[in-house]
Amino acid sequence: MTPSRQPQPHRRRHLAAALLSVLMCAAAATSASARTFYVTSHGRTHAACTHRKPCRTLAQAFSHARAGDSIVVGRGLYRGQVRITRPIRLIGAGNPVIDATGAANGVLITGGGAGGAVVRGFTVRNATFEGILATNTAGITISRNTVVSNDRGLSAPTPEGECAPQGVIPGDCGEGIHLTGVTGSRVVENFVRGNAGGILLTDEKGPTAHNTVKGNRVLRNLLDCGITLAGHNPKAVILSTAPGPPTMSGLAPTAGGVYSNLVAGNAAIENGTKGQGGGILLASGPPGTGVYNNTVTNNVAEGNGLAGITLHSHAPGQDLSGNVITHNILSNNGVAGNPGGAPGDSDAGVKQTVDILLWSAVTPLSATQVAGNQLSNAYYGIWTKNVPRIARNANTFAKTVTVPLTQG
Repeated sequence: MTPSRQPQPHRRRHLAAALLSVLMCAAAATSASARTFYVTSHGRTHAACTHRKPCRTLAQAFSHARAGDSIVVGRGLYRGQVRITRPIRLIGAGNPVIDATGAANGVLITGGGAGGAVVRGFTVRNATFEGILATNTAGITISRNTVVSNDRGLSAPTPEGECAPQGVIPGDCGEGIHLTGVTGSRVVENFVRGNAGGILLTDEKGPTAHNTVKGNRVLRNLLDCGITLAGHNPKAVILSTAPGPPTMSGLAPTAGGVYSNLVAGNAAIENGTKGQGGGILLASGPPGTGVYNNTVTNNVAEGNGLAGITLHSHAPGQDLSGNVITHNILSNNGVAGNPGGAPGDSDAGVKQTVDILLWSAVTPLSATQVAGNQLSNAYYGIWTKNVPRIARNANTFAKTVTVPLTQG
């Protein structure tokens, strides 16, 4: 049997060079195949959407665009909802405005086919529900947008759906930006103001995990939270079939759950002051829901209705363990978390201002980390119930904090 011959060093170099050449050609071909279409408010109705002959509407550009293409939109006003179902880069040049008056959303990114889509550089306003909604997709980027005055369904004579109130809590209409069933995506450097709530991550349509929410300014969304991670899917946690109250016996991360998300470097200011909303909230609803292993770090939260960082576990059979809260700067929060706008948190029974509140009604929360935070101008610095013990010296409390740490 003749032994196989190995390539000589010079032959290996030639093979490597040839392979690199092939890869470079393939990349160039891919880049060359991606096209850019142009829209301006003064474009022509039947134009080809080229740089020299821009078209007038987003619908025209989308009729030309395919996966991997870009649509560049010039300044001006564009009415109606934009629906993205392919991996298209939608780029605003000069801060164009999408006015969604009468439409459910300003921008809807939906389905696995939209994976990799980008929405950047727009003002999105006046949607009935969310300004920007992403569902059942992955790898998208929502960046450098101004999302204002959405959730307009609240002003309807009889608010319905997401806009309908829940008891004494006003409806939220889905917030300014909402991700549900979305993984591996980025919500970065957006300005979100004057919606019912700011940025929302939920799991009704499947797990919302491994996302990054970073560098956003979330201000004065008065009826709900600045940034919310909310477990709504009761299939996220496997519940024991034993008699009695539901207890967690495992996780079902492919079915649901809001987990392993990074919330970093955001500013959450004066949210929820008219509707019991915190700066950054992690919460679950019914048994079987889960919001776990998320990291909340290097954020600023000030003047919010509930605590600057709030964790609510309302029922047995929920998993809100493993969340990490580090190096945040918090001041004067919990200013309106009780009915009538009184300070505190009505769910937890707290009646004073509070910067960090971690409350579980039933289930002790394991592996919760709270360290390196700076707290000021609040009656309670950190208030907890059913949370592992926190070392007082793990955080910094200004003299304006009356009770630095209370644990129950």
